[in-house]
Amino acid sequence: MSSILVWTVALSAVPEPLWPRLARLLDDGERATAARFAFERHRRQHIAAHALKRLMLSAVAPRPPQSWMFETAARGKPRVAPTTGPRFNLSHCDGRVACAVSEDVELGVDVEPLSRHAPLELAPRYFAPDEAGWLGSLPPPDRPLGFFRLWTLKEAYIKATGLGMAQELHDFSFGFDPLRVRFHPSLGHAEAWRFEQRLIAGSHVLALAWAGARDASVKIEEVCLGTLAERLCRPLGAGEGVQCQRRTISSG
Repeated sequence: MSSILVWTVALSAVPEPLWPRLARLLDDGERATAARFAFERHRRQHIAAHALKRLMLSAVAPRPPQSWMFETAARGKPRVAPTTGPRFNLSHCDGRVACAVSEDVELGVDVEPLSRHAPLELAPRYFAPDEAGWLGSLPPPDRPLGFFRLWTLKEAYIKATGLGMAQELHDFSFGFDPLRVRFHPSLGHAEAWRFEQRLIAGSHVLALAWAGARDASVKIEEVCLGTLAERLCRPLGAGEGVQCQRRTISSG
């Protein structure tokens, strides 16, 4: 059975002394990108996301986090180099980062803060008519959450396909109870896709998309990177995985 692991981290929970150690896990290119951000909060989002990526990959395929190398696929989706390595996908936003990893499943993940203004006026532009209708049917106080439920699912899907914003968002739509996707033109078989969505700490919405693997085991966990502080001072030993405090996020 295929398995998918999603870890998410609240940046406010990362102890201040840990940030330099997380930065040292990154390669030169990742650190150079971090240095170009004008604002510290964006720099920390980048550092945390890419450190988390490396730690997660080492959790599923034990090796030193610093040793992972990456390349970009033809459509721009990052991947492990060589391409026989695990699949992964990253998302970061104000206050939180998330990473999804699987040994054999193509996937996409997106996380968004509920504190962000929901641009409801853009729904007709980015959502399919049935999605916009569903959103408009909600009581006004529930519409911001409804917007981000749809937005994160769409983002997760286009990240899983690797098409990004080249994929027309009107060409597929989501429904709830049960969570499902419908393709309007011939994009493929909707039954080949699976989705999970969770509310994280009452403050963020996270969505996960993957192709195939109908019976995949999915674990979505909130991780405290602070417990890695001592371990990050030394390389991982042979066969030694990454340990950290985790809290499983239920689907309820």
